[in-house]
Amino acid sequence: MTTCHLERKRFYCREWAFVKLSHCLEQRGSCKTTGAVIVGGPGSGKTALCCEIVWPGSGQSARPQRCLNKRLLAYHFCQAQDVKTLSVTDFIVSIAEQLSQKLAPISEEFCERLKSDAEVVSSLQRENIIKCPDDSFRKGIIVPLAEIKPPPSQCYFVLVDSIDESHISGVKFEKKSNSGSSRTIGELLANNHHLLPPWLLLVLTARRQSKTIAKTFSGFRKISLDDLRKSQVVRDVQQYILSRLEWEESLRQHMCRGTAETLNQLHIKSNGCFLYLERVLDGVAEGCIVLREVRDIPGTLNGLYLWLCQRLLSNKHFSKVRPLLNIVLASERPLSEEQVCRCLLVAQPTLGSEEMRRRCQVLRRVLCLARDDTLRPFHHSFAEWLCDVKHCTQRFLCSPASGHAMLAMQLTLRGPNLNADEVESLALHLSCLPSHASLTPLLPLWLLDSGIRLSQQCLIQCADARATKLLDEANACSHTPQESEVEEPGSGEIACKSPVERDLHALAAENNYQLLETLLAG
Repeated sequence: MTTCHLERKRFYCREWAFVKLSHCLEQRGSCKTTGAVIVGGPGSGKTALCCEIVWPGSGQSARPQRCLNKRLLAYHFCQAQDVKTLSVTDFIVSIAEQLSQKLAPISEEFCERLKSDAEVVSSLQRENIIKCPDDSFRKGIIVPLAEIKPPPSQCYFVLVDSIDESHISGVKFEKKSNSGSSRTIGELLANNHHLLPPWLLLVLTARRQSKTIAKTFSGFRKISLDDLRKSQVVRDVQQYILSRLEWEESLRQHMCRGTAETLNQLHIKSNGCFLYLERVLDGVAEGCIVLREVRDIPGTLNGLYLWLCQRLLSNKHFSKVRPLLNIVLASERPLSEEQVCRCLLVAQPTLGSEEMRRRCQVLRRVLCLARDDTLRPFHHSFAEWLCDVKHCTQRFLCSPASGHAMLAMQLTLRGPNLNADEVESLALHLSCLPSHASLTPLLPLWLLDSGIRLSQQCLIQCADARATKLLDEANACSHTPQESEVEEPGSGEIACKSPVERDLHALAAENNYQLLETLLAG
């Protein structure tokens, strides 16, 4: 099962949303609607709401979410910074494990089938899920659920957060993929939710702007968290500001004459976005924003990001942390500060430890340090903003392609010592490099020349289609006899078909990783 960095974070408001979800759950057995979708713009609090259901608070005010938690059978958080959470294979395995645990008191037969039924066990093996996820999902989970006898006396639900979320360089959600097989968790649920038994409700969250999600799950009950036409949403925004003031002395000490008018401006500018309120109020509490400056802050999340970056980072500062941000954005999983620095040293080997320490301090102004000591964007919308020149401008534009090149080089240098997961990572980063007519055909040879051990485990367990394709090509190359195996006199030089190939060979021979990384990202 997945975790979330918002776990156990103080939760505010949204009581009405829990009540609506409870109503959907009670009505599931008597209507054809198979699910509910919670929608809202970036930062409206969808993930925080899910965390409160999975890990409910204590006290009288948290009673509705504790009641919901008792009927939660399984949950999953899709997180763009960790591609494992976006993997269809890992999702199916996780849901099966959770259902086996939670349904044990309700149906021993179901749990026994997951352990001993040959067809079910075979369906839930990773290699079979990778080959045909839809078939595995139906045979391994949906059919056993539908055949529980007698069916449970009350309805239960499965919760999946951010089904439209994808890695910066990843595959986007589509209702129907060209391959016919589900490539994302969203596609898997879209193709199979109609088969769920009538006692099971599917609860999803997605961005309000996602038209594909709205069309695909059009029959689902919709709960909007930031529709300002609803009085309860307006009340939530007001209550969030007042609750922060009540709980935090560091905020109250900034209160003065005119504060009420300023907070009203903040309420209006937030447009129902809790993340907007949080970033501004956090800035006030930390002393980097003065309350009266609220009138100068743009009234959109993208505008707020630009205003904050202009305030916190000079051109000189940002040029030094941009390579670090490129690495963080490109990485398929959250990295520690030390791991990010090791990767940067491949491209800039002359950097001293003191200079690296200063850059990391600047980096923390725009990234958050998670509980597991990994660096990550405080929100996926900020990562998207850093890659969108329309909103971040050329001054703050980052390049995930450059990050992929640095990560690929760092893994290449450790080729013979890479484990199966790291081999998959190397293949993924190489496959995410910009397509180049001369370079792309050489990527399988790059993999082999790095000295990796291309085991059967790597080929079977790789869940990313792009990485799998590259690994398969490398495996085919390793078993193909080359015409040049028997050397002729004077054939010691490597034949290069293009100037680009000659440059790549020359830079690699000189260990000039900085220029090599620039060429790969270009």
